Amino acid sequence: MDKEIKEKMVMVCQHLMKMLNLASEVFRKPTEKSFKEAGEVKDRILQYSSELTSFIISKSPPSEKGKGSTKPYLSIATSFDRMAYNIEGILDRLRAKSEKHILFSERAVKEVNDIFQETIRLLEYLPNLITTENRLLGQRIGEEGRSVFEIANAYSEEHEERLIQGVCEPEHSPIYLGILESLKGVTVHALEVSGKIVSILPKS
Repeated sequence: MDKEIKEKMVMVCQHLMKMLNLASEVFRKPTEKSFKEAGEVKDRILQYSSELTSFIISKSPPSEKGKGSTKPYLSIATSFDRMAYNIEGILDRLRAKSEKHILFSERAVKEVNDIFQETIRLLEYLPNLITTENRLLGQRIGEEGRSVFEIANAYSEEHEERLIQGVCEPEHSPIYLGILESLKGVTVHALEVSGKIVSILPKS
């Protein structure tokens, strides 16, 4: 993998981790400063991702076959953008939660924190995968990503049961479920990035 492409990918990953960590902080303690900082980080992600896309295109060989070899890299840049938009979706729901003074139960807070931490850990693997080009790490990301889905889906189902039983407030439900869905979206695109990186590695 091209060294400069690697460096640009790592830069985007680092900012995605920063944005997700800020979203996690906002969930625990919402402040206008944190919301603003997360928005600024998102703008930088989109800028760096756009620069990555332009750089990939500039390095693309002119032949049709050469252009085909560029597609996985462009797909990675697109996945970075989608991760940023999913995190932005989390922040939008957290803003609504704050403005409407919605309080989650202790159980819901623990569940959302769990998925935040699992997703953050998954993103932390990506720069290492890009740098080391380690297939085993790619496999581990896949396994842990599937685990995030299983946990998030179980939490969603349990929440719906509590909703039916009248334990949870209907007004709170879309925000809680929306945060989980957006975190799953981040995970989906992290897995896509991992899969594309593994696919472009030299065959051992």
